[in-house]
Formats: sequence, C-alpha cells, structure tokens
Amino acid sequence: MAESGAATIEDVAAQMANVGTAEGLSIRGVGLSGPTGGGGRTITVVVDGVAQDGFGQDIGGISVWDADRLEVLRGPQSTNQGRNSLAGAVVVKTRDPSDNADLSYRASAGNQNSHRVAVAGGGAIVDQVLAGRIAFEQRRNDGGTYDPTRDDHRFNHDDGYTLRAKLRVTPWGDRYQALITLVDEERKFGSPHVEAVSYPASARVNLSNVARDSDNRARSAALEQTFRLGAADVTLLSTYSHNRYKRLFDYDSTELNQGYRTGENTTGQWTQEARANIETTLFGRPLKGVAGLYYANQRYDFDNMFIVPLSYVLGLTGQCRVQAACDAQYGADFINRGNTQADRTRTRAVFTEFDYVIDNLTVTAGLRYDGESQSRVPTSVTTGTSALARTVLARLISGGVFAADGTQHLGTDTSVWLPKLGVRYALAPAWVAGLTAQRGYRTGGVDYSYQRGAKAFNPEFTNNYEASLKGALDNGLVVALNAYRVDWTDQQVDVGRNSLDTYFVNAGKSRLQGLEAEVRGRVIKNLELFGAVGVARTRYIDFVSPQGDFTGNRFPDSPRLTQSIGFSWTPGGWLVNANLVHADGSYTGPENVERNDGHTTLGAKLAYTLANGVTLFASGTNLTDRTYIANNRIATVAGRYNVILGNPRQFAFGVQGSI
Repeated sequence: MAESGAATIEDVAAQMANVGTAEGLSIRGVGLSGPTGGGGRTITVVVDGVAQDGFGQDIGGISVWDADRLEVLRGPQSTNQGRNSLAGAVVVKTRDPSDNADLSYRASAGNQNSHRVAVAGGGAIVDQVLAGRIAFEQRRNDGGTYDPTRDDHRFNHDDGYTLRAKLRVTPWGDRYQALITLVDEERKFGSPHVEAVSYPASARVNLSNVARDSDNRARSAALEQTFRLGAADVTLLSTYSHNRYKRLFDYDSTELNQGYRTGENTTGQWTQEARANIETTLFGRPLKGVAGLYYANQRYDFDNMFIVPLSYVLGLTGQCRVQAACDAQYGADFINRGNTQADRTRTRAVFTEFDYVIDNLTVTAGLRYDGESQSRVPTSVTTGTSALARTVLARLISGGVFAADGTQHLGTDTSVWLPKLGVRYALAPAWVAGLTAQRGYRTGGVDYSYQRGAKAFNPEFTNNYEASLKGALDNGLVVALNAYRVDWTDQQVDVGRNSLDTYFVNAGKSRLQGLEAEVRGRVIKNLELFGAVGVARTRYIDFVSPQGDFTGNRFPDSPRLTQSIGFSWTPGGWLVNANLVHADGSYTGPENVERNDGHTTLGAKLAYTLANGVTLFASGTNLTDRTYIANNRIATVAGRYNVILGNPRQFAFGVQGSI
C-alpha cells in the first residue's frame, strides 16, 4: 500500500481479482445491496474489529493511512462474520502501539485543488506496560464537476479527516493485553452525477438548482482483551459505533424546480464477542480451532423529507395517462412527504470452526447459529403545498392508491444454521490444494410500502463450492488459483411498482461461477511483480418483477473480467511503482439494456529518498484520464438523465518520511 501510493480502500481493492470498485464495491459480481435488492448488505466492512455501519461502508471514504494490512475475503464469511457477509468481507487492520518510538508524516497537493496532510506516531508511555499511538489525516478535493446553475466549482467535492488513537495495556507481560481504539472521522462530499443530455457527459457538468451535499460523521470505540485461560487463548472484543449521515440534494438533478430531499440517518451499534482459540490433540493428531459467542444490539433511525411535484407522485402511482399533461396541470403543486423510522435489531450467535490434521490432509469443519429479532416503527406525515395538492392527496389515500399516514409497529424473528466443511491437502512443501463447501446468508426483515403497507421477508441463502491451489514457484512468485460456484436461493426481490412501493418477497434464484488467479513476488533483487485475473459469470435463474421477467439475464454492476498487472522497482534510493487495472463493462440494471463502460486505468508512483531520510514523491491515478460511465441513465425528468463517471485523472506531489 505504501509503495503504490494508495489513499483509500478503493485504491487497493481495485487491483484484486473479481473485486469491482467502479460502480461501488462488489465481490465476485455481487454488489453491496445484492443483484435483486434486499433488506441488508452482502459485504461486511470491518476496521480494527468495528463493523462499518450505514454510509460508513463507502470504501472510497475509508483511508489506509497508517494501515498495517488490508484483506479482501472473497466468498461467504457467514460462519465467521454472520449476517450480511454473503458475498465476502473487507477487513482493515491499522498499526498497533509498540514500545519503539516512531513518527511518520506525509503531505501532498495536486490537481482539483486537492491536498492531504497526515501524521502518525507513538511509543512507550510506561516501558513494557503502556504504549500509545495516534494517527491523523486531513484531506480536501474540489472534485471535477461544475454546476453552472449555482456557479459551484465544488459540486463533487470530497473533504474529511480521520483521527485514531490507540492504547495498549500489558500490566502482566504476555499474560494479558488490552487494546483500546478510539476513532473520530468525518467526510463531507458532493455528488458524482453529471448531466448527459444538455451537455456531453465528458464535460462533467451538473445543472442542479439545489445543492447536493452529504455529511457523514462516524465515531467508534473498541476494547480488545486477550489472555490465556487454561489451554485456550481467549479474546474478548467489545465495540461501539455511531454514524450520523445528513444530506440535501436536488431530486431531479436539473435546473428545473422539481423538488428536493433532506434527511438525517443515524446508526448505533454495540457488539460483544468472546472467542477461544484452542490447540490440542485428538487421537494423537493435531486439532486447532476457535469457538465463540457473539451479541449485537443495533439501532437505525432516519428522518427524511421529500418535496416533489404532485405530477411526479401521480405519474409514479399510475394516475397519469399522459405524463406531459399531468406536468402541465399539476407541476406547480407540491407534495411534502415526511418519513421517520426507528429500527432495532438484536443478534445472538454461537460459532465454531476447527482444523484436524491427518498427515498431509487437513479437514476443516465449522458451524454458526444466528438468531435475530427486528423491530421497525415507521411514521409518515404527508401534506400538500396548495389546496389542490391536499385534495388530490386525500383522494389517493381514500382510493387505496396511497397508504394512509400514521405509525406502524412491525417486527420479525429469524434463526439460521450455517455449516462449513473443507479439506486441504499438501501436495508439496510449498503447494496446497483445497475444496470447501459452505452456506452463506443475508438476513431477512420487514419493510414498509407507502402504497401497500407492511411486508415481512425471510433470509436468503447461498450454497458455495470452491476449489483452490496455492503455492510458491522457484523464482519467488506466490500463486493463488480459485474456482467457485454459488447457488443462490430465496433471493429477496423487490417487486415494488415504483420508488414509493418497496416490497420484498423471497422469489429469486441465481447462479454464479468463476475463476481467479493471482501472482505476487520478488523475482529479482529490488523488483516485485504482481498480477491478477478474475472471471465472474452471473445469471438469474428465476427473477420476475413488475418491471419484467429478467430470468437468464446477468447481474447489474457485475463485470465478467477484471485484470491487473504491475510492478514495484526500488533501485538505490528510487521507487518506481505502476499498475494497470482493467474491468469489463457491465449492465446498469437487471433488464440488461443500458451498459456501464469497460475501462483500463493507469496508476503510478515515483519517489526518491534523500540522504536525510526525507522522501519526495509524485503519484497519480487514472493518469491517461480515461472517461468512462460507471452508472448509466439515472432518470431525472422526461427526456433528461444523469450518469456517473469514473474518477478523472488525479495526481499529487508530496513529501513523506519517518523519524
């Protein structure tokens, strides 16, 4: 990560096989929200043991400054991670305190009026007893999008900071350790949407007459205690996180007065996990593994206000024979829809996974039980800005087209068993082949349609089969090969007729299969090579919605081929690092009509370390300034639409070093 000049998780993960980032994070062709919609996430993002909730899961906003390692776990992690890790997990571990004093710094500035300033350091406070570490990064970027309607050159700005403090306590040497991690971070950002009709998309212009601003503030705390208890190494992990997301944006992203939306979403989560790592013998053979308990108490609240034309609501609910006629008659009258919701989720889990070694053969068996209860209390208040709007709204409610305002008390309980079985065989000292079968799941829940009322839906499941071969060549290259197949059943399909009618049912089936190959290693002195190829094939076996029958189609935002290749060369005091990353095009939606562009981007870093240890560097991403559509034809008003483009060329010059 340091040699490549990566700034965020997105920069690192994009180089991995079958990991997509252009349209948002996806693993093996499955995006965060799943290919058919759904009530939860399909990928878990964890930083220092704390699961990132809500809008904190955006990998483009999570810095890797002072990170020790980043792991992308492809395939279900349900046995270990539980709910909402059906497609995989991203795990980041930052540097822990040590008794050795150190201080690192980095400062850079580049195009788009961007800059980053970062510092990290720590050491012993009380030798062998107490050590601390602090890391801080502040960043600013104006973005590459201009809004002439409001004369806003920072329409797609991205500013923020991350402050992390760690304290390691070892009062009895290696017998006990407590690690405390506190994080405070904030990200303020605009919108990547650009106009694609009045201007060419490549102009990167947005015509919104209302600002599009988001503010995400996250705070978290974690206490990890490790100690020896009998024959087991015990870990107790307690975490708390709070995330507040505020936003304001133009509903239609045009210069027209077509309404806007405001809102505030807050999530809070407290978790407690107890794990015991055990190493022993059984029938004279090595047995090692983990057993644990998990509890989580999560709350999610939002308060949103939608201000939209009455004609827009009539069109959505199918009351307009000709939309243009409705616009002419009702376009000046507005509906104000206030939605609040209070959700509570409690999760209880028991899990275990063990390896049993028989000569060259290792057998892995795991099992997890997840029990979950959810409660949801939605409330809506709808008014009109004129007598006409209020009259029409009352008729929609009395006619059953719109659900009546009020408060609903909803709830559901689910429980699942998640088995895992695998074998690994040592073909040679440096080569291991493996087979694994396991079950993944995404939690169910209950949702509320503002046209049809409440609807409970069940969890969805995947049966996953994977074959792997991993080892090292004589020239130092480490090789990893994977082949996988996933059968997805009980998929949560949104059969709502429009954006006011979110309505999930368990009615989908799909299949995924693919291959992955990755190599990395130092082939000669001062030269490290890496490369990755991922092939992902996705297909709906059964997917019928009011918008159409999509059976046989591919998943949206699912590139069939991802590739990367690069090197890191360190002759003398120089560092030369470069990478090419390619992703095939993909479809925007399950109907498989509009497409997102395939793209190949170049990233590089050039650095020279002076005799005093100070390093001067230049780095950049998308250096060829490749313009490509990452999300196509986002509807705004009749005859108009937006697209989202991939990040434009970004470069920076800076200085870094350590003391």
